[in-house]
Amino acid sequence: MMWSIRNLFIGLGLTCLVGCASTATGTAPQTVDLAGQAVSEVPQSGLGPQQLAPGECGLFLWSKTDTSSFIFFSPAASGNAIFKPEDDLLDLQQVNAGGTIFGQFNTEQGYTSSDGGAVELTFEAGESLSGGQRISDGLITMTDVDGWRTKLPVLGLRACMPEE
Repeated sequence: MMWSIRNLFIGLGLTCLVGCASTATGTAPQTVDLAGQAVSEVPQSGLGPQQLAPGECGLFLWSKTDTSSFIFFSPAASGNAIFKPEDDLLDLQQVNAGGTIFGQFNTEQGYTSSDGGAVELTFEAGESLSGGQRISDGLITMTDVDGWRTKLPVLGLRACMPEE
């Protein structure tokens, strides 16, 4: 069971990295997972594929309770993120960072959300990958304007698009 979730996780991460890219001829490149196998399906829940420029890194998170739901993306050094916990898409602005350095990110991050709430992200670094690193265990805590808190366990990866 763990190996199949790991393969799905890797495939989803790479799909998000290259899913929006296109070649000079206008045809989309084939998306492959780290095992070199073609990925044929992109989950329809959560955020859509996100594009990184050559040399750019991003933080990609999925719901731990539904690994087909890609819910959080932040490009490195931007101070911004997008978050889709359910049906609402929230634009986030980073207000603090702490913990340990994780590539171009910190393991503890705080954001204000476009709906007036707060979003706190904490995670633990997992094993290294070619061009990135897994996030083995994470937690997003959302606090709405009325003070209600929702905790969402996440997993993910920090990945970088290779330089051209």
